[in-house]
Amino acid sequence: MRKPFTEVTARTQANRLRALAARALPAWGLADASLRLLNHGYNTTFRVEVPDGRRFALRVNVIPTKTEAHLLAEVAWLAALSAETDLTVPTPQRTRDGEWAARVPSPDHGRDLPVVLFSWLDGRNLGAKPSIRRLHTVGRAMARLHEHAATWRPPAGAELPLFDDVLTDLPNRLGGHPALDAEASAVLTAAYARAQELQDQAFAADEIIPLHADLHGGNLKWHRGRLSVFDFDDAGLGVAALDLAIAVYYLRDDAAAEDALKAGYAGVRPLPRVSPDVFEGMVAGRNLLLVDDLIEQPNAELRAMIPAYVANSVRRLRGWLETGRYRRDVPGGRD
Repeated sequence: MRKPFTEVTARTQANRLRALAARALPAWGLADASLRLLNHGYNTTFRVEVPDGRRFALRVNVIPTKTEAHLLAEVAWLAALSAETDLTVPTPQRTRDGEWAARVPSPDHGRDLPVVLFSWLDGRNLGAKPSIRRLHTVGRAMARLHEHAATWRPPAGAELPLFDDVLTDLPNRLGGHPALDAEASAVLTAAYARAQELQDQAFAADEIIPLHADLHGGNLKWHRGRLSVFDFDDAGLGVAALDLAIAVYYLRDDAAAEDALKAGYAGVRPLPRVSPDVFEGMVAGRNLLLVDDLIEQPNAELRAMIPAYVANSVRRLRGWLETGRYRRDVPGGRD
């Protein structure tokens, strides 16, 4: 008997999705291409290698909250960025029928999964500790994205979700989920209320634009002195300060890194004008979002992370509530 998707190993999950991805390849006339796993996380991505030497990136969207309108807006924005700016981003590839995605039935998920193909980006991921010079370039690229976003409009039928809630478009699971004990629920609930209060102030004071909403070293590549920005899967609508706070979350406790990112941004576009308290609230909000998402993930490797990640997050968010400063290097924390 075939085990449910959530009960098999990460390797088995990836193999099942590889078979599903292979069934999608003929939609682009690539039936003879091979697939190599790149990442099996919230979604699953493969490198496509064609016998003639061409390469692509293929993403299987597993997350059920990704709507058709959201997917269309993502690929439309990427197509516009590719055509209208000098930013290096993955260019979405239309199927032979002119569609932006192929849809393949998945018995594991009980629905069709959308599969999207993108141009290949050379280079290595920036990783968790990019150099100061490269972070300055990241800041400039973020500002360029925001400049384009301020004037770009999605086509008919496309719509990005509004991220005015700290948890974006996810349901709030912080107040009683089986993965959370009473202490964790209490801290997370209090932190969510405070972070939402602060984020509301930011949204009331600035324009709403499309955001990448996940700019960190794992979604950035460097090749021959040039930066590439990819994985727009989490794109949504928000204020520019939110994009900056999300990027800072991954750099927190390295003041020089934060300063380089902000200086690069300011070299292209004025920094968002928010108070330090509001900005700290949005940095802390990123932690809340990641906890809320992680505790419901079907991916086997991600599920194994839950106990340690929740414990660390509770320590960090309690520290933020007590001091007003969000830190990742709190005593007793590790990840």
